[in-house]
Amino acid sequence: MVADAAKKQGGKTPHLVQGLMGGQAKVMRGLSEPWIYFDHSYFNRGWHNGNFRACRDNAHITQILDRPTDRLEKFNVKILPWRKTGERIILIPPSPYQRDFYDDEDWVGRTLLRLAEITDRTVYVKSDKTKPMRDVLHDAWAVVTRASVAGMDAALAGVPVFSTPDCCSWGVNAGPLEKIETPDYSDARLEWASSLAYASWNRSELQSVKWADYNYEVLCAS
Repeated sequence: MVADAAKKQGGKTPHLVQGLMGGQAKVMRGLSEPWIYFDHSYFNRGWHNGNFRACRDNAHITQILDRPTDRLEKFNVKILPWRKTGERIILIPPSPYQRDFYDDEDWVGRTLLRLAEITDRTVYVKSDKTKPMRDVLHDAWAVVTRASVAGMDAALAGVPVFSTPDCCSWGVNAGPLEKIETPDYSDARLEWASSLAYASWNRSELQSVKWADYNYEVLCAS
């Protein structure tokens, strides 16, 4: 359907990639032409909702765009004040598919070793993907992740996030890991979240999105 919409718009149909499973990571790394990656939406997630995210040439949108707040309001996204209390550090391991995509097998081991050098805080490794983030954020001082959407959830909940530039939370990153005890608290979360909302769509909007030369834009009002 995206390919059909792009053709109707008169532009070149980009490569379309869905998810990281089934060897898709190798496919994406080998593409020389522009491509669009599809996966679960940043907001109101769940395929049953008809929502999805679409990112250009990456598994995440990592830059802050100049976009209005209308889509953020449409998804009813709440941005909680920064919380400057908490005890534990929550570490989110990458999935096997992320490790393959980013070609980084030892991120968890390296990160745990570095944390042991720079902080005495307890580090909780959240390996259970079925456990909601809200259940582990109640006493979190910070979240550390390579490229998980959990970084976005934490930043929206007011918990500082330390990530790599591959993560969707990168626009409001709390600084290098060495600042784990003195995080940066970004004042750009509204602009950042508005950007993520312009990478989040519903299947009913397929004809409204500018898929040709996709850059997180709409052709007309949804």
